Amino acid sequence: LLAARDPETGTGMSDKQLRDEILTIFLAGHETTANALSWIWYLLAQNPAAEARLHDELDRVLGGRMPTYGDLAELKWTRMVIEEAMRLYPPAHTIARTALAEDRIGGVRVPAGAIITISIYMTHRNPNLWTDPERFDPERFAPTEAARRHRFAYLPFGGGPRICIGNSFALAETQVIVAAIAQHYRVRLAPGHVVQPIGLITLHAKGGIWVTLEPRGRSV
Repeated sequence: LLAARDPETGTGMSDKQLRDEILTIFLAGHETTANALSWIWYLLAQNPAAEARLHDELDRVLGGRMPTYGDLAELKWTRMVIEEAMRLYPPAHTIARTALAEDRIGGVRVPAGAIITISIYMTHRNPNLWTDPERFDPERFAPTEAARRHRFAYLPFGGGPRICIGNSFALAETQVIVAAIAQHYRVRLAPGHVVQPIGLITLHAKGGIWVTLEPRGRSV
């Protein structure tokens, strides 16, 4: 960031710009990924077949070693699990855009300056876009399935020219963390604890998601 230069003017960042970028990395790049991971474990704990397939892939590709960036292309099911979890529980559940000029959307007049709120959470559960939308099914993100989908049916990182700049990094980071943990542990939900989504700045679980770790191969 200190070395970055604007391609048009050649100038660098001011101290304020640098500070703002660092804050963005900490806030947007930490809390959102942490929330995504929480929901991934929540869903895997309730879907043993998907979890078993994940373990099989990790055993085959990694064989007990720590994952690296070079492994990610082979961890296809891992990526599909992550993408489906972010469909059901997108950390950025809502985004807003400001209309630069007057427009019409679906026959509704949108005046210039209007703030348009887009519910990613509801879009990802829209039955017009997704079959049986409440069901956890990573197969939705197989390449053939994804190719048939409307380009804006799935937008956990937003869409268009303002799509999240950290998209690729966040997915890679999440893949590595899921692979590192899941090859050694099963995550089990604590009995009796109710998990309830709540939309704050990001999509949290009210009261958290309580779990226990079970080493694979033996129970504790």
